[in-house]
Formats: sequence, C-alpha cells, structure tokens
Amino acid sequence: MDEAIVRERASEISRTLGNCKKFLHQGNVYACLNGFKEALEKTLVTRMLPADEKEIKEAVNDFQRQLMTSSAFKNTFGPVTFHDDDIQSSLAFVRQMVHVSEEALAESLAGGQESQENRALMIMRLIDKGEHEKARALIGKNEDLLNFVLHTYNAAGIQSRKDGNFDKAILEFKKALAVAPDDESILYNLARIHIEKVAWKLAEEFIREALKINPAFKEGQQLLNYIQAHRTS
Repeated sequence: MDEAIVRERASEISRTLGNCKKFLHQGNVYACLNGFKEALEKTLVTRMLPADEKEIKEAVNDFQRQLMTSSAFKNTFGPVTFHDDDIQSSLAFVRQMVHVSEEALAESLAGGQESQENRALMIMRLIDKGEHEKARALIGKNEDLLNFVLHTYNAAGIQSRKDGNFDKAILEFKKALAVAPDDESILYNLARIHIEKVAWKLAEEFIREALKINPAFKEGQQLLNYIQAHRTS
C-alpha cells in the first residue's frame, strides 16, 4: 500500500466510480468495467483514513449492486453476484470480465462492427497497456477515430494539470503522443507541464521538437522564448 495518506487519492477513486456510473447509465459496459477495475486496484493499494476507507467501501458496494441490477450488464454477462466488502475477489472477477470484453471488442473491431466510441475505448486500452503499434494500426487513416482518442487524452491531461497532478498530466499527454508523434500541440502541452514542474531542460526539448515539426508554430516559438528567458540551468 502507499505509505503516505493522501486524501485526494480517495477522492480520485470516488470520481472514477462516478464515471463508471455514467458509463453504465449509457450502456457502455466495457468502459464501465475498465473504470471499475481501476477503482478497485487503487482501493487496494491506497492507504486511507478509516472514515475515507469506510466511505469508499460503501461506494464500491453500492456500485456493485447497481451492476447486478443493470440490464446492460446482465445482457452482456448474465446474472452475476458480487459480495460486499470483498475488494480482492471483486477485482479478480472484474479483471476476468474486462478480458472477455476486450476479446469481444477485438473481434468486433476486426469485423468493423463496433461503434466509434467503443473502437476508441479499445484502442485507448491498448495504449494504456503499451501496445502502441497495434493501436496505431487499428486507427489507420481514420481521422475521426484519431481525433476522438487525442481529444480524450488531451482533455484528461489538461484536467490533471488544473488539478495540480502534473505526473498524471504528463502520462496522459504521452499516451496521445504515442499515436500522434508529429502533433506539435501535444508537444506544446508537454512543454507547458514541464515548465510548471520547473523542469526547464525537458520543457525546452519538447517545444524544440514541436518547432521541428512545425517551424511556423507561433505559440511554440513564444513558449521557447519564455523558457529561454527563465531557464536557470
């Protein structure tokens, strides 16, 4: 478990569960389960105050009840029973269901039968696992699909930056970069976040890379000038 108690981590788990409920309401079972898996994994490794831990367990139990009564979930997996306050068993079960969902999505992707949103979610799952070449191959020349993926990661990165979670922001922007290495705007975002981390050298490297791709990138040149004026080492 994490050694330090950081209450924001409990809040992050709560927000993830909230997103799971939205996906479930929309009938997007794969995104719902993938988020639930993430929430359970974080719950197991996060050290919390007793009150926060009790609240998170109750939220998990409540969400499991919603899953068991969801028609979208039952249509996909049939009747399933979760047990309260058994995070470890629930996680093992959800991991199995995510694996089954991924296999089904992969078959649908191959046959061109899946919706654009689910195709994007499957591709992002591959990116999350580091399978960048496979993700790029699935995107191919589909600009709409690429834009959906990039928008999702960029939005997550920008929100993480606003929340002060710079490391998570960098992770999200780098996921976007994995499928769009020639996108100067992503490199610009990475430069900005490294400025906020006072990592001037890395910030300059990212913005110079952006300017190699697009020498006419006015905002990029302005940011480079700013970095050079403020960099101390």
